[in-house]
Amino acid sequence: MTADKASSGKVTRVVTRTGDSGQTQVGKGRMLKSAPRVEAYGTVDEANSVIGLLRTAVQHDARLTDWLRSIQIDLFDIGADLSMPGEIGELLRFKPEPVQRIEAQLDELNATQPRLKNFILPTGIAPAGAYAHLARTVVRRAERRVVALTQVEGEEVNPEIQSYLNRLADFMFIIARHLNDNGEKDDIWAPRGQR
Repeated sequence: MTADKASSGKVTRVVTRTGDSGQTQVGKGRMLKSAPRVEAYGTVDEANSVIGLLRTAVQHDARLTDWLRSIQIDLFDIGADLSMPGEIGELLRFKPEPVQRIEAQLDELNATQPRLKNFILPTGIAPAGAYAHLARTVVRRAERRVVALTQVEGEEVNPEIQSYLNRLADFMFIIARHLNDNGEKDDIWAPRGQR
């Protein structure tokens, strides 16, 4: 979204009509809203919104709420990186530290969960568990969009973004299990004939 800013840095106008033609501002230029780069950062934004939904459902858990807020900031940073390719966005490049942070948090939660013996159905004993599974699938879609962007000739993509999204989808799975009584209330899938 493009918006005018006053000298105070506040958004003064949200509706600019500049996107009515199906184009949007990326870096110093304009591109179609259906372009792979726009699709990539748009899907990252969608993942961020679903994680925001999850965050509202876990307000009773201060640690998890804190972690999810940090993830939302990371995803905003990733969107900025993706929307400003080339030298113009050099200062916005996403760094490796957030990947290390969520790996440590993932390991912390995973250590308390029973070992998986089969696939689980994406649901929850409360809505929060289901929201975490939904977030996982949207993050995976964002990851696929970023991978697709790397396949477009001439498009540069920071490799840290792909690593982060891959790890984040795993983390959302672990969070879903955490919210399902640490995996004790997982709804286990069984192959046909064993149900």
